[in-house]
Order: sequence, then structure tokens, then C-alpha cells
Amino acid sequence: MDSAWLVEFAKQFNNVALLTYLIPLGIGIRRWKRLLPAYRPLFWFVLLPGALLNGALAEYGRHVLHNNILFLRLATIGESLLLGWAYYYAFHSGRSRYILLTAVGLFLGLAILEPLSFTQAFFISYNTFIHLIQSILLVGAAVAYFEQTLRELRNIDLGRDPMFLVSVGSILYYAGTVMVFVFEMQMQNQPDLIWIMYIIQFILLIVFNTFLALALWNGDQSAEQVPAAPEWPGPHA
Repeated sequence: MDSAWLVEFAKQFNNVALLTYLIPLGIGIRRWKRLLPAYRPLFWFVLLPGALLNGALAEYGRHVLHNNILFLRLATIGESLLLGWAYYYAFHSGRSRYILLTAVGLFLGLAILEPLSFTQAFFISYNTFIHLIQSILLVGAAVAYFEQTLRELRNIDLGRDPMFLVSVGSILYYAGTVMVFVFEMQMQNQPDLIWIMYIIQFILLIVFNTFLALALWNGDQSAEQVPAAPEWPGPHA
């Protein structure tokens, strides 16, 4: 079966997915003055590792430099640090914040040590290990936020809680794409199949950017200030 058309579709779909960074970016710029400090890391997440590194610079590297690995690696580090910053604001207990800072510190240490261990391949291909650690870190932070929300039993509309929205998108994206990177390492000599496989990542990126856009749209009020959704009317006692 000729897969050339599917590969070409994947390349064009990649451009579409990257352009969706502009949606939360535009919302963040428009509502910047109204964004609470706790949610401003989400704007920097969209702008720096998102639109700049994963988007503009990675595509410049792919088309002009014929190598964008450095930009993608920097994006991985930037995503982890900025989402970690957002969760630091979101967590209420000192213990949760301490665990988060420790996990981010370990991730950053491993990311810095990686070039020393994979010097020859550092600018050639990804190391799946660092993506696995990133996924564990960010999915773990999202699950911890869900647990905090359930434990506190706040009377809020979760559909308007920025960090709840980000957590849903984060779990979908990082848990859903980690296997893409695992299989990519096994398919280095089959670039066409890698492009086809990346369609999964592009779909999840669009979904994630949608949740980020919703989070930034609702970023002018803290979770404690979000009014609860109206209850269904029930029979009077």
C-alpha cells in the first residue's frame, strides 16, 4: 500500500496542530492584564516552549538547518519547568509543593546530565527516557491536583477551574504521547512510519491547546472564586 499520501497528510496536519498554539496565545495576550499571577505561567508555557520552541524554531530547524533536536529538547525542559511552576501555585500544602520541587529538581538534573551520557546522539535523536520522566512528572502533578480537589470538596464549577482544565489536557497529552516516543526509537530507519505515527501526537496537541485556551480564558479568577454550577431542581421536602 502506498503510504506517501498519508505521510504528506501528516506533515500538513503537523502545521495545523502547531498553529493551534496561537489560540491560547491570543487569549493570553488579550486577557493578560486580567490573568491572576497563579495562571501566568500557563501563558509563558504556550509562548516559550509551545509557540516559540516547538513551533517556530523547531520548524525553522527542520526546514532550514535540517536538524531541530536541540529546540525540541529545550521545549521538553521548558514545558516541565513552566507547568511545574503553575502547579506550585495550585498546590495548597507545603508537603505537596516540596514533593513537586524535588521531582522537578530531579527531572532537571537528569535533563542536564543527559548530554553527558548520550553525547554522540544528543543532536541526532531523542532519548525516550527523558520523555518518560517528563510524562511521569506532569501526569503525577495533574493527578495530585485532582486528589487535592476531591479532598477539599470545594463548591466550584470544575469546567471553569483553570488548573483542572490544564490537568485534564496534560494527562491526555503526556500520557497519550509517551508511547509515540518509545516506538519512535525503534523506528529510526522508517521515517515515513514515524510521520504517520505522529498523527496521534498532533491530535492530542490540538486537544491540549484547546484546554489551555479554556484555562487562560478563565484565568481571571481563582478556583475558590469560581461559582458552582447550578444544581438541578429537586422536589421540595
